[in-house]
Amino acid sequence: MSSSHTLLARTPARAWTDASPIGNGHLAAMCAGDPCTEHLQVDDARVWRGAPVERRLAADAAQAQRRAREDALAGDLDRAEAATRAAQGGDAQMYKPHLDMHIDCPDCPDAAATGPDVRLERRLELATATASAALEAPGLTATSATTVSRADDVLLDARAFSRPVDLSVRVASIHDQDVRAVALALPIAGTAPGTGTALRLIGRLGVAAEVDPHRGGTAPTRPPHRVDQSVHASSALELRTDGTVGPVDHADPDVVSLSGATRLELRLASVTSIALDGTLRAPDHDWLEREALAAIDALTPLPHDVLVARAERAHAELYDRCVLDLAPARGPAPDPVSAEGGPEPSTEEGLVALRDDPDEDPRPLVELLAHMGRYLLLTVAGTAETPPGNPQGIWNHLPEPPWFCDDTLNINLPMTYWPAGPAHLSETGTGLAAWLDVLARSGRRTAAEQFEAPGWAAFHNSDRWGYAGSAGQGEDDPSWSAWPLGGAWLASTLVDLFRFAPGGLPSERLRLVEEAARFALALLVEMPDGTLGTAPSTSPENTFVAPDGTERSVHVSTTSDVAIIRELLTDLADLAADGSPVETGLLAAARTALARLPRERILPSGLPAEWSDDALVDVDPRHRHRSHLIGVFPGAGIDIETEPALAGAALRSLRERGLESTGWSLAWRVCLAARHGEGDLAEQLLRRALHPWRSTPTSPAPPGRLVGGVYRSMLCAHPPFQIDGNLGALTGVLEMLLQSHRRARGPDGSRGARRLELLPALPSAWPVGSARGLVARDAIVVDLDWDREEVRADLRAAGPDPVEVEVRCGAHGTHVRLDPGSPGRIRLPRDEG
Repeated sequence: MSSSHTLLARTPARAWTDASPIGNGHLAAMCAGDPCTEHLQVDDARVWRGAPVERRLAADAAQAQRRAREDALAGDLDRAEAATRAAQGGDAQMYKPHLDMHIDCPDCPDAAATGPDVRLERRLELATATASAALEAPGLTATSATTVSRADDVLLDARAFSRPVDLSVRVASIHDQDVRAVALALPIAGTAPGTGTALRLIGRLGVAAEVDPHRGGTAPTRPPHRVDQSVHASSALELRTDGTVGPVDHADPDVVSLSGATRLELRLASVTSIALDGTLRAPDHDWLEREALAAIDALTPLPHDVLVARAERAHAELYDRCVLDLAPARGPAPDPVSAEGGPEPSTEEGLVALRDDPDEDPRPLVELLAHMGRYLLLTVAGTAETPPGNPQGIWNHLPEPPWFCDDTLNINLPMTYWPAGPAHLSETGTGLAAWLDVLARSGRRTAAEQFEAPGWAAFHNSDRWGYAGSAGQGEDDPSWSAWPLGGAWLASTLVDLFRFAPGGLPSERLRLVEEAARFALALLVEMPDGTLGTAPSTSPENTFVAPDGTERSVHVSTTSDVAIIRELLTDLADLAADGSPVETGLLAAARTALARLPRERILPSGLPAEWSDDALVDVDPRHRHRSHLIGVFPGAGIDIETEPALAGAALRSLRERGLESTGWSLAWRVCLAARHGEGDLAEQLLRRALHPWRSTPTSPAPPGRLVGGVYRSMLCAHPPFQIDGNLGALTGVLEMLLQSHRRARGPDGSRGARRLELLPALPSAWPVGSARGLVARDAIVVDLDWDREEVRADLRAAGPDPVEVEVRCGAHGTHVRLDPGSPGRIRLPRDEG
């Protein structure tokens, strides 16, 4: 098996999902991996359809919402569903592809036709964020290496050939694009004085301002005439070669011919008119072009190897913080030739072997999956200026991508940020926090005009412009469109993310949480039994069989609604207890409501209830969403120590929904199993999540059911690709090794020291290992080593204040006070079995 930081393939990408993903949070590419015939599909996180205009709400949205509440409370589910449809008012906009760069060598061998005479190896090096390839053929050796620099915000590509070759470089786009070529007089590093050529292709394009999704999603209803009407972009591609650049055809300047080249270097900068605050920032397109050229000009004096070194250092500063070694007994990484004398197995071969052989050790692939998750989080959510990742992270090659590549709030976007704190990458959440300001701005209007409520609300789908309304045109399914708790769930996600960061939640973000809580409180109504609940209510994307035998989705006070609101109000109380200046009246209202929220219930079947009426039955008992278990994970409201009956019912539900589901759902199930302390079940789910999608397929999926896994590139297969599955799987692995959601409690119930659980869900097949740079809540950095007898931990406080910590491993524990700069070292026995 290849290194746990390297993906290996021996053919160019046969499908888009086979390609190697690179990026820096702003600029990204999928690399097909052929040094001679390359396709770099380039994306820019700010190339979105639409414009910062106020999106309409349904004309009678408030009236429809009141009617839906009344009908749901009265039990008239048919009228309640009709009313929720009447409240629908539009759709989120779409993330769009940016550029396609094609590099072609007409007289080079076909790398796809690999055999005894033509050999290709391509790698994605996670530790250096580099997609590389090496081709060996009769008479030619060719190599390539591509990265996107976090240090300089530029895509860097270099190709070398053992003999002079002729090449063409073409830049294309699905958008209206203008390209012009400019020859440069630059010294080319590594060539004799006076030799070498440099050329720039300068492009500008505009994205359609608005598209009617019900007409296929591609026909613009408002063309991009001016930069104040839609997103515009400018790119600057600089080519450096030791060969000769042919005459530029100014009628077709997006194609450049090169002859006699043994080296080619590319530098690409991209800028767009959209700002992180959801406004259009460019006064005209010349302004954008100057900005793109300035980005390239700043790098002109620096040779390629210097830029690559800067890129690798900037990536390593974040990536190297956390390292897992789950199977140290297997020794060092293998040589390129295995002990049996054959070539090193590719990543795909490792995935197939794991699927087909129950005795195959999964730990190397689990390590790779976890490190791939950290790598993807860095490529998607790199800086404070980075908008949050969409369901495909930062990549998209389709004019109309799955689910528009918009931001899906009912699980996918929260799951994307679950691992940020525990994986020592809390700063990746700063872009999410900044975008929540944009979402809340729209969400205040949704709360006021549709719900006649204070605070802010967001439904199921959003976009870079912060769309917060109920998606649909009056006919869309309420099971997903009529769910207004996206803002509440994201607010809780933000609070928990910053529990891992030194200093906690920034004070300027407290208002977002308070306003989300105000809306949640306003949403609550008194139920017939005197408790508080919600009406209308859905359990995201799930449906039930109504008493009349029909399939329904709208009811009252679902388990997930109450769990999300409980988590948010509890978060508010915890922030106040930790010293945040929560508004006094709001805090009192939150505490009063918490006392009236009902607990999750256990059905006569022994399973936890998903609906508030025990007579309702799920249409799909194995549904992919686990919304009724939010209180287990990512929440902490159901604890096996304090509520063993509820926790036991939740675990039974997890087991009964089985090991078959979509990729991201399997990842969530890993997290749930880990939170329950079920390490062997978590490992089973990880093995299943690592099934190669459509690589020598095994038994067919059950009728009507999607069965996910991973593509050859280790990207999560829903299918299609959804990055939250990768990031959820990483979260699950980290949760198996370290948990910190509990606090010790005093005899009077008062909050005590932060409690760290070491190896709380370690599978029996992982008897030895280590993990460096894990992070617990209260910004405690943890290094672990374990064997069959004991666990050893080094703890240090990353924040400015001392931290009291209770550390446990099974039945054994100790208490530690961590002072900044003074690590605590502990050893605890392990109770295996």
